[in-house]
Amino acid sequence: MLDRNKTFLESLNFSALGFSKFLKTKISGAPKLVNLEVTKLCNARCDFCDYWQTRNEERLKDYSDLIRKIDPLVVMVTGGEPMLRKDIVEIISQIKSASFFTYTGIITKGDLLNIDKAKKLYNAKIDQIAISLDFLGDRHSENRGVKGLWNHISELIPEISKKLKKTISINSIIMDDNLDEIVAMAKQAKDWGANISFSSYSVMKSNNDSHFVKEEIKRVKNVINELISLKREWKDTIVSSEYYLKQIPEFFEKGYGPSCNAGHSFLTVTPDGYIKRCSEMPAVCHYKDFSPGFFNKTNCNTCWFGCRGETQAPILEKGKELIGL
Repeated sequence: MLDRNKTFLESLNFSALGFSKFLKTKISGAPKLVNLEVTKLCNARCDFCDYWQTRNEERLKDYSDLIRKIDPLVVMVTGGEPMLRKDIVEIISQIKSASFFTYTGIITKGDLLNIDKAKKLYNAKIDQIAISLDFLGDRHSENRGVKGLWNHISELIPEISKKLKKTISINSIIMDDNLDEIVAMAKQAKDWGANISFSSYSVMKSNNDSHFVKEEIKRVKNVINELISLKREWKDTIVSSEYYLKQIPEFFEKGYGPSCNAGHSFLTVTPDGYIKRCSEMPAVCHYKDFSPGFFNKTNCNTCWFGCRGETQAPILEKGKELIGL
């Protein structure tokens, strides 16, 4: 599906470059996706994550060499809260200039983002700004421990769409306590002029199973079926693949997902440049010592996060969705 933020010719060029980079990663064995943690610091207080307890850290100032070395198809800049980095715009520029094509996004809770900062990120050629959303209304602010967060992002997202003609992406985690709001969040995203992707809650980050869906599997199936129906109807609002969505009920029912390609299809990089299979695994080497094939196959199947599920989606199925079939 062509990018609605670009002209037709821009979209064709973007798609051609992206396909060329995809082929390059297939041949070289480079990961499709790198989750780049530029900081572990965070000003939220989420109970499903302990990054906010970080007080001090070492960081790279320049990520250009890291991106050239790993050369992934996609880089998602994460944290912690990446907007706490005062040099975040420069970091985006470093990533974009390091290769002929690197689709680059940032995941933020949005409280430190405003229209001017968004404009600077887009001027640095960022491809996607994603804002996390757990609930509708003030409950979202309470869940994140950030006063006024819901009011801020509910004004900012449509403002960016209207003033900058850009589409914000919303990231939502499917949990036991927000199951009744998932479809409503998709509809809210459409009303805002945004798109939305979903991921499954996992206990890996903090061993907190209070949000894990244990007994409402039939409800999960109903929610997923409705999301798939809306995805087909709306075309470009729900961007999670059908492949990924269809696996979610089984993940919650069994408590584990399919085998994982962490360290191969995707990996995580710490703020100081060390490589981890994924964000929940320990760092094992510096990026300068990394090369494709460094990791053996893992037997971990504890999560069904979008970052690993989407990178494992069958190529033919993903291709059909991208061109709108």
